[in-house]
Amino acid sequence: MEHTDYQIAKNQFLLQPVSYREVDKNDIVALDENHYRIGNATVKLTPDMVGNIDRYFGILPKQSKMAQDSFGGNGVANLRNFFAQAGKKDKERIILVGDTNSRQITRVLQTSHHIIPPESFFDFAEMFMDDNRFEPESVEYNNGSQVSILMKSLHPEYMEIAPNDEIVDNGIWLRWNPTEIAFGNYYVRQVCTNGSTQMTQSRLMRTNTLEDQTTLKRMLSIGSGHPQLKQNRDKMLANAKAALNTKASLRELGLGSKLLQRSGMEEQDAAQLIPYQENLDRYERAGLFVGPYEQSLTVSNMSVWQLFNILTAFATHNQLWPAHDTRRSELMAQSVELLNQKRDIRTYQNIYG
Repeated sequence: MEHTDYQIAKNQFLLQPVSYREVDKNDIVALDENHYRIGNATVKLTPDMVGNIDRYFGILPKQSKMAQDSFGGNGVANLRNFFAQAGKKDKERIILVGDTNSRQITRVLQTSHHIIPPESFFDFAEMFMDDNRFEPESVEYNNGSQVSILMKSLHPEYMEIAPNDEIVDNGIWLRWNPTEIAFGNYYVRQVCTNGSTQMTQSRLMRTNTLEDQTTLKRMLSIGSGHPQLKQNRDKMLANAKAALNTKASLRELGLGSKLLQRSGMEEQDAAQLIPYQENLDRYERAGLFVGPYEQSLTVSNMSVWQLFNILTAFATHNQLWPAHDTRRSELMAQSVELLNQKRDIRTYQNIYG
């Protein structure tokens, strides 16, 4: 990424309308099952957002359901307003993030600190690049409320997963939202002879305030040779090699399918990439019962590495999202988390066939 392109992307993000608002907990008043008065405005929230606010105030799903079933919309509203007044300390701040196109609230963040200005984040990122000899690879952002800067080292390092399958393993990313700066490393892998690549990410640390000088200094000091990055790379390499020869369980296939659907893909389209239901149907036709518990013990027709590649390839190359969309990075990070989980099905040496 040329320096001029980086500056253009940075300015495009900073010039977007602000799509988040800090509110006091007393400014959020439930009116019924899914309507709230926030300040002077009445808004309808999606079930996911209602659930997020419930969790913030300490309300369990079964409690809100019981109130709704027993007393209707007024009952659940009264429950929520009681918890809002009694549950949280005054120093807690709530950040509501909205979509400027749909004009709906899409995320609920919380912090006990002040909002971190995006300009301060870019200042920090540029200081890191100068101190550690990195340069920007790309800038990803959404709705003025989240931005990631992906950086490549001026001295790239490689690890080999299999013959002719190498990963550039010392990239760095920094991500901002109004309540945090997060930091981690990423891997770029050539996946076909035409130079096509896919990228995966792993988080190392984060801070919720610019006053956290200890964490900020640790972030600034983590160059590509830092032991913490090496530990992360070694874990990635070991898990990748194991994934090559380990079958994914039906549970893991289901998790992969859900990741695609949460990213906005329709269920039937996700099934074309990850045949979760097809695998379940095969066992049913064979007369074998596979319930939720049995899925973690049941082999699918796909290796863990194939599942990982499908997720990261979609995150990198799909045409549904703009090139700068942060959903790409989010899905990549979730894919690495799936790869690094303890496997449901393990590959053992076996001389007995």
